[in-house]
Amino acid sequence: MEQQSGRIELSLPPDSRYMRLARLMASGVATTCGLPLEEVEDFRIAVDELCATLIEIGNGDPVRLAFVLGDDAVAVEGTTSTAPGGGIDEDRLSLSRQILDVVTDGHQ
Repeated sequence: MEQQSGRIELSLPPDSRYMRLARLMASGVATTCGLPLEEVEDFRIAVDELCATLIEIGNGDPVRLAFVLGDDAVAVEGTTSTAPGGGIDEDRLSLSRQILDVVTDGHQ
């Protein structure tokens, strides 16, 4: 991976129709960082899963993504506001973890 660092932020309405923009941004960031095509696709899948989860648990506030470019890694951080008592269903959380285990080097 090329030596780069920085942070790119994206804010989206909490609507799955806008997830396409997040995937497009993920592809652009990963490609710019020099990731191989297979890893670019994996990163897109991870961002898609992150967005879907944030939309599901959100209270209607925007979904915010921050793509963090390090010297030897690219990461994405996602945030939104949740409804009181909101959370991820255990089955949904388990499925998300399985997907992210396959397509990322690490997640939390």
